[in-house]
Amino acid sequence: MPCPMVHLAIAIQMHKLLGSNALPDFLLGNIAPDAIHMRPNSGRDDKQRVHASEIQDPRNKRARLLLTKYGSDGFSAMGFAEGYVAHILTDRLWVETVYDSFCKSIPPYLSAQEQRSLYYLETDQIDFNLYHQMPWRSEVWSKLAATQPKDFDTLLTAEEIKQWRDKTLIWFEELKQEPMIEPVHITDEMVRVFIDQAAEEVLRAFKEWKTPE
Repeated sequence: MPCPMVHLAIAIQMHKLLGSNALPDFLLGNIAPDAIHMRPNSGRDDKQRVHASEIQDPRNKRARLLLTKYGSDGFSAMGFAEGYVAHILTDRLWVETVYDSFCKSIPPYLSAQEQRSLYYLETDQIDFNLYHQMPWRSEVWSKLAATQPKDFDTLLTAEEIKQWRDKTLIWFEELKQEPMIEPVHITDEMVRVFIDQAAEEVLRAFKEWKTPE
């Protein structure tokens, strides 16, 4: 799935389309589902649960229920729940577009482990590229640092979300794990197109879901 900088770029683009500024809680929600990585001994079932993907759900009913239960009333002040659901929808769109393209373009002789390693090398590099390039990065980092994580539903604890936020804030500069490669199968241009597309798609879904039937 996309890494934190892609999710944050989509959050910023969503608000750009709305003509507003992203609030700290919305930014935190956009990276929060991956906080499951902070849970000791978490497995595939845990990850599917926090991403509302335990079962096939082409109409995103699980994500919509979360938004209905915890979301705010308007679009100009989106909060944590909206960010959380935006992450879920973004992941699903990524699988259908960028990840599908990656799988079709890699050499067929690679083992499953080699494919996985290549995928994470390229997505990590893409995220570092965004980190170096995005003019809003310092402001977003300040907003994330100011958030006060809370337990979310029965999915994640405040401590798990805090640990993931803190890891994200130090990942790019302090941990210094940039692959230093030139991505071939997932390019900067491909991801820039995806960011614009995902922002529009998530806003469209939010608007449809919040319109009384």
